Amino acid sequence: MKITSTLHNHCTMCDGNSTLDEMIKAAISAGFSDFGMSCHGYAPFDPEYSMPGEEEYIAALADAKEKYASDIRIWTGVEEDYFAPSKMPEKYDYIIGDVHYAKDAGTGELIAIDGSPQNFCDARDKIFGGDAMALVKDYFANMVSAAEKNPTVLGHFDLVVKNNKDNCFFDEESDEYLDTALEALKACNGCGVIFEVNTGAIVRKKRDLPYPSPYLLKELREMGGKVTLSADCHDAVFLTGGFDLGLKVIREAGFKSVLVWENGKFIEKEI
Repeated sequence: MKITSTLHNHCTMCDGNSTLDEMIKAAISAGFSDFGMSCHGYAPFDPEYSMPGEEEYIAALADAKEKYASDIRIWTGVEEDYFAPSKMPEKYDYIIGDVHYAKDAGTGELIAIDGSPQNFCDARDKIFGGDAMALVKDYFANMVSAAEKNPTVLGHFDLVVKNNKDNCFFDEESDEYLDTALEALKACNGCGVIFEVNTGAIVRKKRDLPYPSPYLLKELREMGGKVTLSADCHDAVFLTGGFDLGLKVIREAGFKSVLVWENGKFIEKEI
């Protein structure tokens, strides 16, 4: 099948490398019917990563919708981190909810766990006393809390593995990790969220496979979960990066369909 829309995208209004216009033109060239921009929501504790302000961002998307109305349907989304909730959620066409940080309960300091491996080490050591599995458990607990907010899509469910190449921080095959991830997966699915199959780490050469892992995807399918595909694109040249592999992994997990955003809602399409 051909994916005809994409919702998880970033531009230079947050930490993306391409402008909004460049991203939209790439979507038009790809033959998409619908394109969603989902810049990282305003996070005062991490200004380099997030949009400068919601009103400015929403206004820019409104202008783009009008400018490109004859070429493509444009949607105003936001990637809302659990620790940076939107102050105007009603203004968005959709919300991608997820978690990128660990929070020190004592000091309130927030440290990104998906930046560099050093960021992960800082969070592990400063907040969890060097215990990587304590960080993992905290992350998945926060993902459940993010799902309980009922976002349109739950983004990159097991992002915590991003910097864990060769199991350098924790064992992804261990019973402790898998039990923790599965418990959270079940709880999130119980919230009725749509799970994102996210290929972003493939393009950035951080992982060889999408999030969630094939094992978790198979478990999600057995739970009756629903999935949509996204490239988590930060550069227009990679707008559909990893889509073929993503669809392959989804099929191999046993899914017969994916949800594709068309004209303001998700449509279930066979794969």
